[in-house]
Amino acid sequence: MSNFEDFDLRRGPATNGRPRPQSRNMDRDYDVRPGRSQYDDRRGSDFSYDLEDEVDMYDGYGEYDEYEARRASRASSASGRRPAASHSSSGRSAGHHSSGHSGARKSASRSSASRGGRSSSSRSNSSRAKATRSTASRHPAPARRGSGGRNGNGGDKRKKRRTVIVVEVVLLLVLVVIFFFWNKFGKVNWDNLKMEDVEVNKLDEETLGVLDGYTTYAFFGVDNRSNGDLDKGRSDTIMLVSINKETNDVKMISVQRDTLLRVNDNSYGKCNSAYSKGRKAALEMLNTNLDLQIDGYVSVDFDALASIVDALGGLDLEITQKMIDTKDENGLNDLGGKIAEVERVLKYCPDKKDYFDPADCTFEKPGVYTLNGPQVVGYCRVRYSVGDDYGRAENQRKVLKLVLEKAKKANIAQLNEMADKVFPKISTNIPKTEIIGMATSASKFNIQESNGFPFDLKSMTVGKKGSCVVPCTLESNVVKLHKLMYNQDDYNPTEEVKGISSHIQSETGCSESSAVKTQEPDKLD
Repeated sequence: MSNFEDFDLRRGPATNGRPRPQSRNMDRDYDVRPGRSQYDDRRGSDFSYDLEDEVDMYDGYGEYDEYEARRASRASSASGRRPAASHSSSGRSAGHHSSGHSGARKSASRSSASRGGRSSSSRSNSSRAKATRSTASRHPAPARRGSGGRNGNGGDKRKKRRTVIVVEVVLLLVLVVIFFFWNKFGKVNWDNLKMEDVEVNKLDEETLGVLDGYTTYAFFGVDNRSNGDLDKGRSDTIMLVSINKETNDVKMISVQRDTLLRVNDNSYGKCNSAYSKGRKAALEMLNTNLDLQIDGYVSVDFDALASIVDALGGLDLEITQKMIDTKDENGLNDLGGKIAEVERVLKYCPDKKDYFDPADCTFEKPGVYTLNGPQVVGYCRVRYSVGDDYGRAENQRKVLKLVLEKAKKANIAQLNEMADKVFPKISTNIPKTEIIGMATSASKFNIQESNGFPFDLKSMTVGKKGSCVVPCTLESNVVKLHKLMYNQDDYNPTEEVKGISSHIQSETGCSESSAVKTQEPDKLD
């Protein structure tokens, strides 16, 4: 039985009739003995309490060193050896150890009383300190519980705590970014069109396996100034993008808007007319004519590009001498006329007559200029000075690549401005989570190749359909498309594509040898 069994945890050790000093917490006391990880309510209960428990209870009150000296001396006495002590400390220390259990109890009582009133003499303190140093030289004190030493549990706990805090901060930042984008995406016109409801051809298992390794999107630039509705109108721009899921390599194809294709089950015409029948019809037109399995689409209106460019601070583009010299039907140069048209539609300069600034439409000499939003849109719409639709499509791809490169380096203020101004002008069926995933990994995307479709073609008038771009032939062009977009060698088109190709050939009389133009891949910097 311990000599300290009369110790009361709430009030301190027995003091031979004198009042016990009160503990700091009269309502709840904590059991800090080894192996006890939770507090133990001892109110009003009598229980045994040993010397080591007392030291644990008062750890931090300056009494630990005294306890170590007494414990070492007690251990020496129990083994029949004299306690180690200096001559200067022999009075108190020797007397303490020679008095046996009774002396230990009195010493403990004095120690407790001293803690209650903090009134020990300087001589006692000096002797106690010397005894402690002498004893510690032969009996090193063990590390305290909860020590923060290099190998202590306290140090490990602090390291774990710091790790947890870092992880929590990172998670919080990720949640903030997701919330930011999620909130901004609320401005987008979300379409509930499900891609499984969009018609595709009967693709073989090998082709389906290849396509599953890529994400394919369709982009439509819609001229909707007459109705302001992204659901209707003709698609001025049609682009296809494939993203390799493993490498993040991006391939891009512009489909010439006047390409003669099957626009629905019973009719053939310019492919951009399919959008006027709805986005589902436009996606089915691309899937069935090109053996694709598109994963989603994005539609933007007439001035969305202008807002994006302005948010990014403009784009640096080359103005050629031909753009300056070539005149449009109104006598303006080809580029200046298109810029004036865009600024008038957007009412870009409200303080100017007719809402456009003539200075934005005038270029005295060729060179590289930093163009604003409407100027870039005009640059994408010029035809006569860039080689008709082929040069225009090439310029559009060039602009899109520059936008992607600048967007990767955009700061939060620019991204916020783009979101506020552009998102309301976008319609898409791509899930929000998928878009956030692409946004967070946008810096990893690399445009590897871009070109125009058809690759081999001939421009000609086809009856009432007007001037069309005829693929020579559709079947052979689809083979080249799968090679470029999906790295498929010797692709064998489906029977559906072969049937469409035969119909176009019979209507136009164009075979592979009829091609008068072959579009070359764009030069990438």
